[in-house]
Amino acid sequence: MPNLDFYAAEDDWSAVLQAVFDLGLFRVFESDSRHDHELREFRTIDEVAPDHHGQHLQLLVVGAGPDPVAKRIDFLPGVSDATFRYTCEGWGLIQLHYGGAFGAHELRWSHTNHNSEKRASAWAPTLRHLGDPAAWDWSAVTSASSRLNRAIRRMAVDKIRSHPVLPHAAQVIAEASLRYEYGIGLHSTPVSGMTP
Repeated sequence: MPNLDFYAAEDDWSAVLQAVFDLGLFRVFESDSRHDHELREFRTIDEVAPDHHGQHLQLLVVGAGPDPVAKRIDFLPGVSDATFRYTCEGWGLIQLHYGGAFGAHELRWSHTNHNSEKRASAWAPTLRHLGDPAAWDWSAVTSASSRLNRAIRRMAVDKIRSHPVLPHAAQVIAEASLRYEYGIGLHSTPVSGMTP
């Protein structure tokens, strides 16, 4: 299964990134560039930006498909000081996003996922700039994604429903008394009518 939602916080993210590089299967790109900058590829864990751009990544399985497409998005004049940014796109890229703590009362899921060949083929006529999905080795994409997900699961010290909980996240959950899972994460207070 390509998708994995898991709980991670601070040091857990560093451990996940280390696993990404240790596996030796991926080229690592930021999902969205900084404003008025090109997309960056990160070749070591030390290069991964500590800001928002290092928390939303696109992983290219080496040898499994063409280089990512850097799609330029131009901003409307006068909306901000920036004029453009780039987004990293490709049919067989694996998304790796960090959720982490959101304020003192919520821990959001971190997440991995990727397209299937069937979904990519269905969308190909609409997104022609991404090329032919047949150019991707889908079995290699799925295999690498599964290996990453297994590495993340092995780091877990607990599980909430089907979501692995990594060590630092477990500490955050205990300290903030996060007991209610809804929306995109775990919360300290319930929604109306919810029981723990």
